[in-house]
Amino acid sequence: MFFESFVLNLSFLAVLIVALTFDYVTKYFNYWYIRHIPNRTPIPFFGTDYHRVLGLRNTSEEVNILYNKYEKEKYIGCIKSRMPDLIVKDPESIKKILSTDFSNFHCRGYGLDRSQDVCLRNNLFYAEGEKWTLLRRKFELLLNNMNNNIQDSLHDCLSGTNGDTNVQQLLSDILDTVFKDMLIDNNNDGSAIKYMRKIIQKRTLYDKIKSYLKNIFPSIYNVLGFHVIPKQSLKQLIDVIKDSRLMKVMKKTELILQDEMNNVKKYDTDSEFEAAFSTIAHFISEGYVPCQYLLTVLLFELAKNPDVQSKARDSIKSLANKDEENNYFKNTIKEALRLHPPYSVITRKCMKLYQFNKDMVIDKGVTITIPVEAIHNDDKNYKDASIFNPSRFSDVNEKNCTFIPFGSGPRKCIGEQLALEIVGSITATILEKFYLEACDKTPIVLPVTDFNFSRCIERDIWLKFKPITDLK
Repeated sequence: MFFESFVLNLSFLAVLIVALTFDYVTKYFNYWYIRHIPNRTPIPFFGTDYHRVLGLRNTSEEVNILYNKYEKEKYIGCIKSRMPDLIVKDPESIKKILSTDFSNFHCRGYGLDRSQDVCLRNNLFYAEGEKWTLLRRKFELLLNNMNNNIQDSLHDCLSGTNGDTNVQQLLSDILDTVFKDMLIDNNNDGSAIKYMRKIIQKRTLYDKIKSYLKNIFPSIYNVLGFHVIPKQSLKQLIDVIKDSRLMKVMKKTELILQDEMNNVKKYDTDSEFEAAFSTIAHFISEGYVPCQYLLTVLLFELAKNPDVQSKARDSIKSLANKDEENNYFKNTIKEALRLHPPYSVITRKCMKLYQFNKDMVIDKGVTITIPVEAIHNDDKNYKDASIFNPSRFSDVNEKNCTFIPFGSGPRKCIGEQLALEIVGSITATILEKFYLEACDKTPIVLPVTDFNFSRCIERDIWLKFKPITDLK
């Protein structure tokens, strides 16, 4: 080979492999240093992301700590494993990323749209490029053609509620009915929705490992062939889904879509049933779950703030008479979204060379993290940000990218209006019938963590429900 001695040749090869590996994993370690962006010292194989990789912190905790550590900076540089990631704090830059220069940042960068799982590859949240455009239009047509008579679903949904109540269990019963009526059929028992919801919300050790891989190492998640909902579930649900309300609407919207997009590449190679199955899973994971989270934190804050609760209850009456944009009840929901956004970060991927300002240019492939929760809880953006105060939205400019619970720009959550309608209708119904109070089991602080890219509450929240008639 190079040397006569086998040992010397082997040693040389070992040194060469180590050197090349080290060069590969540390290639971008100076990326932010040479751009004069504040950053922590990266470690080989971990980058600056070692707390998350080792499971010592979740994404929200890590990003919030960095946000507060570099208090005066507009940008914070990170290295995720070996690739550069930029945390953007500046509202003007965020507006450019999400709206003005959207074409440069239209992808989230997870790569989960290439998953073997039908529920992920057809998920609008993860879709990229032309496939995202096609799925976005599909969901627009679905939402426009679906019958969302939420008030009918709420009839008698609270009967028997009194005293100390498990909030998540109560909301699950209500939302099971709402989503069953919307997606399946009013006359169906709703077992399909309950079954899929329980699987998606399940948080066993195995599910936590899947969530960890999906978040930290999505390519490994894809290679291992994990599924959000087991394949065998398809056969169990086929009879329910093929006759569902959603399937009928999808057949109708598919005809419209074919007329509109004759020249668009066909991405949907799944069967009619698989498409409906993945759509229901999407409604549950990106609709049901965030709605339940928002309703839980909202009811918790109303119980802890009786004055706010009283004002919200009074404003529901005026809202029934006219659609006030600045209605106090609506602002109560906005304040819950500000203090407890269902998604703590928004991610994007730079698709071509981009100049942020005259001093900083980032390359194609660099990922962007927008710290939604940290921005919402920054005293610079909101006075006394840690206090639940709906009145602040009477004069807050929501267009300056300091209030982005649903994102912003072309990739803003398409189900925002439906989510607000569901949350508003359920909360209004509860406030009209009950007075909410903290009880002995109510925690002082909400135990919140990350799971599958969104926020979730770690344990049951209990509140006291007092029927209004009992107080008169």
